[in-house]
Amino acid sequence: MARTQTADLLKGIAALLMIQVHIIELFASESIFKSDIGKILLFLGGPPVAPVFLLFLGYFIASSQKTTKHLVIRGIKIIALGLALNIALNLNLLIAVAKGEYPYINILDYIFGVDVLLNAGLSIIIIALLKKVLDKHFVLSLLFAFAVSFLGIFLLDNTTKPDDKALLYFLAFIYGDSTWSYFPLFPWLSYSLAGIALYKLSIQYDFSILDSLKAKIILTLLFLLFFAFTYQYAISTASNLQSYYHHGVVFFCWTITFLFFYGLLVKGLEKISQNQPVMKYLRWLGKNITVIYVIQWVIIGNIATEIYRTITSPLVLITAFVAIIVSSSSLCYLWIRIKKRNMDKPLS
Repeated sequence: MARTQTADLLKGIAALLMIQVHIIELFASESIFKSDIGKILLFLGGPPVAPVFLLFLGYFIASSQKTTKHLVIRGIKIIALGLALNIALNLNLLIAVAKGEYPYINILDYIFGVDVLLNAGLSIIIIALLKKVLDKHFVLSLLFAFAVSFLGIFLLDNTTKPDDKALLYFLAFIYGDSTWSYFPLFPWLSYSLAGIALYKLSIQYDFSILDSLKAKIILTLLFLLFFAFTYQYAISTASNLQSYYHHGVVFFCWTITFLFFYGLLVKGLEKISQNQPVMKYLRWLGKNITVIYVIQWVIIGNIATEIYRTITSPLVLITAFVAIIVSSSSLCYLWIRIKKRNMDKPLS
């Protein structure tokens, strides 16, 4: 239970950081986007967000008793959801393009944008097919993770970008660096594979020693030293979206190290304040992360067509952040209530 609560808390925090980074990327003016504060906000929307989602995706797949067929079907459904979301979040833009307002825009780049849901769906399918191999030992999952994080940059550096548009769209899902390839399998599959390794380690070894006061002090000092010497590299990589979306094995190792310390910090916070309303709300966000993800993107994406990178006031951005959190949470709650009501209805 505690392990699941910590996962939900980490995903809930990631949900808030995700919303703010989408606002910065799409609403904030270039002066804010490229400022030092903008770079920090982009970093906060980087390592603590998508890697967390994908890490726990792998973790819970590894702990699941679902069959290969069930996982493959689930992966296909998530891919379908991702494509439907691409249309929904860009609906305002698609209508504008149809009216001839943006003749230079290719709508297929937006419909087939490789976002994290599409990566998650493909990752589930691949992991399902490899699950028997990956189940043998956590080292295999780690080796695959390192290989995947390395291959992304290797393939980009050693292959020629194809002229064929259809092939370009296909490669965007695998490793391509097209502007619409945000979360290609290489390197992002590596985090789901690391999640499998994390699950294997958690059931094979007792890590309760990390809960002692002495261990916490040592780990805190190590984290501070680690971050003090590497934060400039991390922020510069995460705030450069092309470098972040197509990072290599070095940044993967940095992120996994960061998440180790960060996860322990959040776990400690969970223990001392788990009954606080804020913590309950964050865990609720984490439990419903897919619904929150879809809703916030539909809101932000359609508004962005009208105000793309034009907001110069930090106060307006903060107001938008709060408004989108409130509206997304409210709509998510309404969705859950309607879904539960329909499930509770007796069959006639």
